[in-house]
Amino acid sequence: MVTIKDIAKLAKVSPSTVSKALNSRHDVSEETKQKILEIATAYDFVPNVFGKNLKNKKTENIGVIFRRETRPLSGNPFYSRVLEGIEAELAINNFNLVLHLLPNDTNGVIPKMIREKQVDGVILGGAIHEDFIRNIRSKKMPMVMVDPKTPSREYQQILIDNERGAFLAVQYLVERGYKRIGFISGDLGRESFHQRFFGYKKALKVYNLPFEEELVVTGDLEEGYEHTKKLLQLRNRPDAIFATNDVNAIYGYKAAEDAGLKIPDDIAFVGFDDIALAKMTSPPLTTIRVYKEELGSIAVRNLIKIINDEEISTGNTLIPVRLIERNSVRDLKKENN
Repeated sequence: MVTIKDIAKLAKVSPSTVSKALNSRHDVSEETKQKILEIATAYDFVPNVFGKNLKNKKTENIGVIFRRETRPLSGNPFYSRVLEGIEAELAINNFNLVLHLLPNDTNGVIPKMIREKQVDGVILGGAIHEDFIRNIRSKKMPMVMVDPKTPSREYQQILIDNERGAFLAVQYLVERGYKRIGFISGDLGRESFHQRFFGYKKALKVYNLPFEEELVVTGDLEEGYEHTKKLLQLRNRPDAIFATNDVNAIYGYKAAEDAGLKIPDDIAFVGFDDIALAKMTSPPLTTIRVYKEELGSIAVRNLIKIINDEEISTGNTLIPVRLIERNSVRDLKKENN
């Protein structure tokens, strides 16, 4: 790739003169400027960073990287909202957004915007592989992760209080008289789902309910229909189901309906995330609200501090959650009194 120094040698001028010509400075003669521009055009020269930022090496760009999973980012009810929070906070701080969507088979290859330092820092979202993260760190690029696949205290992570949220969901069901609570989830190898599973088991223990392996069904991200169907086929089926994301709960609604069951008359559901569809289901879904835009907003604020060498602690920033009560759970204790 041609550099400013290469152009300077060809034009027989100093690198600073080339820089001035490319930035249309008035202290370079028109003849020299045209000569430099012709050489730059002939060799398809593209600077690493844009004009005014060449000296201070700041691009005023922030890279945002999401890994493609089961659906496009625009159709993902969780990460599309995280991105909204990122966009809004970047606009407030006069940074530009450079979005990159990773395919599943990256093989650890990092995108051009990082290799050529076209961004000042990056925000990584979702289940991104460790080899990819290590390669970015080797470039010494400022980085923040949102809802990562695996935990680390080596870099800033913005996390959901998953364990607490799952505990609240199960607690809510137990306090309303439910005793056999099923658990459906995506892959427990993903840290957020693993933490929700831990919260589920913790709540059962606190309320002296047995943990039953047959009531736990996990797998791919959006297999809520099949997971629920499996639980409903048990001889002693659960009287409630906690789904670790709302999409699985909504698919579970369909499985219950196909089995001839009514919600919440015959079975209760509690979800996690509070996506927009949760309040549109019939009945509206009781769920754990995750403040998705805030995840994105705080990720931007922390990354800007790192870029500006401001003091910031390494490790995790935990975002609290809240239980949203709707109509997918009956109060069995009140009804039996």
